[in-house]
Amino acid sequence: MTQEENDHKTPQHLRELFRDFEAEPPRQSWNMIRTRLAQDIQDDKAPSTLSHMLGWFRPVNRLYPALTIVGLILIALFIWLGINPSHHIKGNAFVGEDKLDRGTAYLFRVQDKITPFDSVRFWQQKELDSTGYFAFQKVPSGNYLLRIHVHPLSPYFFQYKHGYYRDQLHWNNATLIHTDHLQESYPVRVPKISLK
Repeated sequence: MTQEENDHKTPQHLRELFRDFEAEPPRQSWNMIRTRLAQDIQDDKAPSTLSHMLGWFRPVNRLYPALTIVGLILIALFIWLGINPSHHIKGNAFVGEDKLDRGTAYLFRVQDKITPFDSVRFWQQKELDSTGYFAFQKVPSGNYLLRIHVHPLSPYFFQYKHGYYRDQLHWNNATLIHTDHLQESYPVRVPKISLK
């Protein structure tokens, strides 16, 4: 590497220290160099001053804060759109006067009850606990049909098969659940099957 190339890589203030020497500089020059280098390192570690912070808002650097602000706005927008109002639909299932201890609750979302095959969509199912309790969490706004199935291993299975909210055997007689007017609980009494 030539002396000229070396000079280009050496910082300007250090080159000035060596300008008067053709050979090795004296000891006091080395001390000056060490002092100058130590001062440069401290300047790099010094806390940002107001002028440094204001430098971000110069036309060249103005893009970075703007991108940060836009990014934060987009993140907040996605979070807001992702949080839909949700509701809870819960209750107990009964057979006669007894709580149904084995069965499944089904929730169907309904657009138009008149045309069920086009508008009734399965949303979720929950197993009943030993007291017949069920709970659907985070239910989106809308209209729903609630159906209870008696488990085939339940002792009630041969007399009670299934039923809808408001103690109905068939879906077209069932009462819709509207999330805009939720009740505290939705008990379902499974109707007894009439043997003809």
